Amino acid sequence: MGIIAFSLGKVSLYLYGIIVVAAILAGLLLTWINVKQRGEDFLPVVDILIYGLPMGLIFARLGYVCSHWALYENNIVSIVEFWQGGISIYGAFLGFVITVFVYTRWYHLDFLYWLDVFAPAMVAGVMIHMLGHFVMQTTVGIPLPSNIPNDNTLAEYIEFKFRPSGFENYEYFKPIALYQAAAQGLILLIVLLQSVVQIRQQCIRPGGIFLWGTFLLAVTRFVCGFFYLSATPGDWMNFSQGVALAASVLVLLLLIVHHRRKRSGIILRF
Repeated sequence: MGIIAFSLGKVSLYLYGIIVVAAILAGLLLTWINVKQRGEDFLPVVDILIYGLPMGLIFARLGYVCSHWALYENNIVSIVEFWQGGISIYGAFLGFVITVFVYTRWYHLDFLYWLDVFAPAMVAGVMIHMLGHFVMQTTVGIPLPSNIPNDNTLAEYIEFKFRPSGFENYEYFKPIALYQAAAQGLILLIVLLQSVVQIRQQCIRPGGIFLWGTFLLAVTRFVCGFFYLSATPGDWMNFSQGVALAASVLVLLLLIVHHRRKRSGIILRF
């Protein structure tokens, strides 16, 4: 699969850009439905997107730079060269959450409630982004032997030009991006069901949907990290896994506090 999807004259449309736009549009649609079901005004969503998209892009870049610091430590200027590629969807996730926090504090809105409103869109965005990595062959799992048994094992054929350095002789790899996207699709279903329950029965406190979705995303990233080609043999985990593990522990603690305050009748607020 080529990096350029197609060209219109001298203008080339990149596949990654199309995937990002698709993720944004899908998230916008889910949020619109969620807002309408809750009887809320859609204007805050528009405002948050105006600020959240550039903030997400900045944090996406910072997240990638932090996890690939060796590529930038001798050329600091290249950090701002966004056109050279290299972003982290989880950094974008964090940047968007910060935007929601600042916006809701400024306009005296319920931060946790609006996180729940955006939760399905954020999970969908992460899932579509990972599907994009699978299509573009940019997130590669560990290589498989050439004599793969015919036992219906899923395998991803990587074109020669996209094979990582040192693995040119391998043709098939574990489709870790597809596995991760499938897990994220299941998380999206869970979050959507929670949203329906929260709207109809109001038995889920504000923030519960976002916290559960974030926790499951972090655990998925941590577990899948063991099957990435970048996983170093002998090391227990890499930097990205460490961040995912730390995030999952932090969110789990917040979930415990959230649950205990729910039982006592106190709403967790920020």
